[in-house]
Amino acid sequence: MSYLGRVFEDWWITNYEDQSFILIRQMRKNMERWPNFFIVGADKAGTSSLYSYLKDIPGIFMSSIKEPNYFSRKTIPDEHPILNPIRDQRKYLELFKDAKHEQIVGEASPSYLADPEAAELIHRISPASKILISLRDPVERIFSHYLMLKRNGLIKSSFYDEIHFALKKHDGDRLHLNHGLYFEHVKRYLDRFGEDQVKIIIFEEFVKNERLTVQNILRFLNLKINLHNFQPEIYNKYGVARGQLAAKILKNRFIRSTSEKLISPSKRRLLKEKLILKEDTKPIMDERERIILIDFYKNDVPKIENLLGRKLPWKNFHSHLYQ
Repeated sequence: MSYLGRVFEDWWITNYEDQSFILIRQMRKNMERWPNFFIVGADKAGTSSLYSYLKDIPGIFMSSIKEPNYFSRKTIPDEHPILNPIRDQRKYLELFKDAKHEQIVGEASPSYLADPEAAELIHRISPASKILISLRDPVERIFSHYLMLKRNGLIKSSFYDEIHFALKKHDGDRLHLNHGLYFEHVKRYLDRFGEDQVKIIIFEEFVKNERLTVQNILRFLNLKINLHNFQPEIYNKYGVARGQLAAKILKNRFIRSTSEKLISPSKRRLLKEKLILKEDTKPIMDERERIILIDFYKNDVPKIENLLGRKLPWKNFHSHLYQ
């Protein structure tokens, strides 16, 4: 190589090649940005509303797919017909590749609360993460869960029959009764992350004052934002499929996963409410079913109240039925 050639090569390496490596490293760093905020549950306790409110707030980036379920290795099977868990690390991190300078990068997978390994797995990857937990009266939560499963065509039997099936501890308990035994689940996160990194809200209080709850969450996240124009909305309104075609769409795993990738959460919700579901009167739980569930959860509720240091506004456990 000529003298001029070597000079040009040295100049290129100094001025361009090093910069290329820096750019590549920065791109890799951006691709490998792990979230630092997790809404971990409970399911049917307002997590969809929390996700929707928070994703529109400056300084917060929430994954385009609300429930990646990446860390739910025990409670969510790989081939779950509805939840479509992401198991590939690269695909999971791609959910956050568009995050720029947001202070908070998060996701919302309600399955993480009951999963016995999720807290530890999250802590290994992101030990400084903030954890948000929403708790709902476990009796009302499980009935809401049942109605969702029935609407999606995953359950045909009665709520009473499903409860008895679950109580016999058969494999395939579709109600997941144990998910409402909050004490051990919450304690696991408090033990792993500490009280300063875990915020616990109560669903029944959240729905009464959504603006105040979201404002308190922002303080927890160290975001100084005032919600002057906050507009409460009703998410996951009760409805039934408009027909057989709508019912098939609801339980189709491929359609669900594809829509999550291609359509924004707000548009998916609009399509679901306008085209797939029609509003209907929400069924009422039978008293015999309620009594059975109160009996199942009655020993856990005082334990979670003691852990939180407060009485919870759950009428099922502060009424004549509880006596």
